[in-house]
This record gives sequence, C-alpha cells and structure tokens, in this order.
Amino acid sequence: MADVLRPLGIVGRPVVGWVAPHGGVHFADGSPALDWFVAADDRWYHPSREVAVRQSDESGMPVVSTRMRVPGGDIVHTVWCASGPDAQPIVVVDVLNDSPMPVAVAFSRVDLSVSRPIALRTDQTAWPAPGLDLPESPTVMPVGHRASVRVCIGRNVDLSALPEREAVVRGWLAMCDRSSRLVLPDQSGGRSLTDRVGRAKSHILLNAGRTNAPWRDADALSIWLLEQCHAHRMGVSGTDADDVATAIERIISRSKRSGLDPIRSAAIRCGAMWLTGVEGSVEGDIDRFASRKLGLSAAEILSFPRLKVDADLSGAPLVTAVEESLVTWLGGESIRLCPDGIDGERLGSSFEGHGLAAPWSTSVSLAVRWHGPNAAVLWEVAGDRRFVLTSGVDGNWRSESGSGDALWRPERVPSELASISDGAVVSLGGESSGNEGSTSSSFS
Repeated sequence: MADVLRPLGIVGRPVVGWVAPHGGVHFADGSPALDWFVAADDRWYHPSREVAVRQSDESGMPVVSTRMRVPGGDIVHTVWCASGPDAQPIVVVDVLNDSPMPVAVAFSRVDLSVSRPIALRTDQTAWPAPGLDLPESPTVMPVGHRASVRVCIGRNVDLSALPEREAVVRGWLAMCDRSSRLVLPDQSGGRSLTDRVGRAKSHILLNAGRTNAPWRDADALSIWLLEQCHAHRMGVSGTDADDVATAIERIISRSKRSGLDPIRSAAIRCGAMWLTGVEGSVEGDIDRFASRKLGLSAAEILSFPRLKVDADLSGAPLVTAVEESLVTWLGGESIRLCPDGIDGERLGSSFEGHGLAAPWSTSVSLAVRWHGPNAAVLWEVAGDRRFVLTSGVDGNWRSESGSGDALWRPERVPSELASISDGAVVSLGGESSGNEGSTSSSFS
C-alpha cells in the first residue's frame, strides 16, 4: 500500500487533517490523532501493524475507506468531513462490521459523539479495553455482525443532522464537474485515470483558499496558476484577472534564462484562456511581451509541446494534461481535438470529455467511439463563438460547425484495430461520411 496521506476537509475551509494508510486521522491543528482498533474473537487488531489492510477513496473524492481483514470478513473504516453548524468542518467516521461475528471497535480519543452506547465501564478508572495497549483511555463500542457505528470529533454533535457519505461524494463530484466531466478508459494495471483527475480536482478545491502566489519561482508559479485556473472554472477561486496577467508576465520573464517548458506553457495557455473571457486583446499582449522577452510569438507558446499524461503527474498539471489531450487551443480561433492522436488505453476504447476549457468563456465537448479502425467523433461547442476545429487523428478533417459528428480516418491504421470488423459500429446519433456531420446530435 502506498505510503500516502489523503487530505480531509470541506470546500472553502483549510484542510482539517490527513488520513494515514491505515485509516488513522492526523489533524492540522496538532490535536491528538484519531486511531482505531478492532477486537475480533481471536485478538485485538491494530490497523497500523496489520498486513491485510487496503485503502481507497471514492471516485477520487476526499472520502477514504480502509478495509482490514479479520476472521471471516473485513472491518471497513470510512472517514470524511461534513459541514456542521456555521460551516465548520466535522470529521466523521463510519465503521462497518462486514464479518459474521460481532466485534468491538476502539477509538483513541474520548471527545467523540457516538451513534451507539459506549461499552460498559464499572467506574471511571476501569480499563474498558482489556488486552489493548494504549497510553490513554479509549472509546469502545460493540458492533454486531453486518452492523455499523458512527463517531465524530466533538461532544454533543447531532449525528442524525450530518449528511450521509453518499451525499458528500455527490456534492464533491458536482463541484468537480463544474470544470469538466471525463469518461476515460482505465490505465494499464486497472488504475482509473478518471479517478486520478477527480482526486486532483478535489485537492484543488481543498486548497482553493491558497491565493498567495509564489512570484519568485516560475515553476511553482506555473503550478499555482494552473490551480487557480481550474479553481476558477469550478467557481471557487479568489484570484482576480490582474493576478493572472501578472503571473503570465512573471512566467515569461523568468523563462528568459531557463527557457520555456511544457508546464510553463500550459500555465500561460490556461491563464490566457481565462483572460479572454475578460478582455479580447490578451493574445496580442502576450505576443508583444513574449517576443521582447523570449523571441517567441504567442502562437509558438500556445502551440508549445503539451504535458504528457504519465504515472508521476498529479494535481493541477495532471488535470491540464488530460484535458489538453482531448482539446487544445492553438491560438486565435483554432482548436485541435485529440491533438496528439489516439493511442495507449484510448485506442479502440470509447471515451468522452464534457465542458473542456476553450477561450472566450466557451467550452468544447466531444465523444469518441470506434467504427472499425476509424474513430467516430461527436462534438459540440458551447457558446456564441465559432472556431476552426482540426484533428490530431485525421489531418484531412476540418470543421467550422458548432456541433456535429464525423468519421476520422487515421493516416496510419493502428495495427491493433486493423482486424476489427466494420460491422462493429457505435452510433453517434447519425451517420456521417463527410468532414462534417449532422448538427442535430447533442450531449446529454
């Protein structure tokens, strides 16, 4: 299991804490950690010491489940943050006994509100968890088989008034989908790229209040600008257009010696798209400034090689890399769909991107299916602006229509798809054999 701490919090508030790989919660304010332990019918189980512990989050959102093996089944510990009175974050933990035998669960803190009666104590000094070696008195509750208990940090909290886990996940997903919604095939090894992007977006939301820019470091400033651009599209950024323009100038200026790289050009591109929604002369301003500082035109910067989606990329750069692998602004009114072609896990697999960023406060959506070795694409531009659309898959394809469907014919037929029958057709709402298809199709 990866040794990683997963952040907890609610949008608009600082991060409350982090979930350790074994499920324990460490708090940002320095208060004692909330660890958990389970008494099964054979012994006490310490999650931090056990081998059979697995952890995951829900669709990449800050709702973290830790499963620990006990005889006959699992104990499932799930933690998230709910918004309490006055929008104060409250850490909530559910423990499900997914085994055929009753157990007892112990928590390392006593300042908890609980959903079940605490295990009987004969007096205030009696130890409530025989056999459990802890420095402080724990909170212990019995949990029947296939039953669950809930606790939260803080005394006298009305647990029934807190939102359920499913509602919290839906809320996070809705916030993340404000910028774009992606449906992508899993990566090699079964790793979900869609969840990786969701996780990166949720981290951006958790850090939405970090508006102080690292002005002196061009790389850190580029990541900060990408974060602010995505936060802006999700409706939570406190950064104004002047700071975005200043950040673009600083990145260009500080690239005079060290040069431009994909992450810096991505930040300039994303920041420029943001600013086109405020004023129309952005591209010309960048062109003049970059020509003087770097000897490059705005078109050269906007067309600079993009970030690659790889296993090491995370955070705002990952979101940018994935979105720009579907839709990229090349400057002016030129937009390229799938600019680097289609390969890897997407080759032969259906995928979609909805609400992808484009200049002048517009967005582009597309869906790709397969018609034998050819890619069938459905696209739609949201907004009054019209663009010249081209394809990184089919160099002969071009469209100025705001929506439609078409069949991209790759210049080189991928060998992996060459044997697929042309009868395996997925309809996109209307057949099209030309460069532009029916404009009656729309995304749901």
